[in-house]
Amino acid sequence: MTVLPTFTIIYQQGITGGFAPPTPTAIHALTRDAESPSFTVTSKIRPLGTPTLQDAGSKSLSVDNYATLLEELQGILSTVPPQYPGVRDLYGLDTSIILDTQASVTATAVPYGSYAAANVELPTEEQKGKFKRAVDIITQEIVGKA
Repeated sequence: MTVLPTFTIIYQQGITGGFAPPTPTAIHALTRDAESPSFTVTSKIRPLGTPTLQDAGSKSLSVDNYATLLEELQGILSTVPPQYPGVRDLYGLDTSIILDTQASVTATAVPYGSYAAANVELPTEEQKGKFKRAVDIITQEIVGKA
């Protein structure tokens, strides 16, 4: 597998709500445009006890330096049931990760809520482990070291 020439991966921590919509504690976007030699990591964090996310910060990283992790992450996300924000927490991590390859999600239709998850199968224990690995790749090995 090679790193996709164009992709966006959206990670959101804080997807469960109730009567009120979910309040994210972190949103990270990993984006690569048109076979660029780099990808951008854009992060918004909500510090504990504050009502809103901070302004976004971003950093550009070399695809070559992260190719193995990006390939693993894309492989995981293309094989496990997607966890959309605003729906039941399938993986028990209060976390959503969406892989947009431009072929799978259109630019004007972002999956959200119960409509997006209407036909999503429940993950197996093996898939839950893979999803946890995807969380670790994003939070610890890419964003955490960026």
